[in-house]
Amino acid sequence: PKVLRERSLEEAVATAAGLARRGSVVLLSPAYKSFDMFRDFEDRGNQFKDLVRRRFAA
Repeated sequence: PKVLRERSLEEAVATAAGLARRGSVVLLSPAYKSFDMFRDFEDRGNQFKDLVRRRFAA
């Protein structure tokens, strides 16, 4: 598996979208604390899902 580091969640989703192929799985696996970027882990996950949904909305 390929491991990449990005500066923001938006950049990470954009990079993943460029690399993913139909049927691929993109896993959000934070390796470090997000400090003040999100309210909590649920907020981070919800923002990830929202970014993915907006990028791939039909």
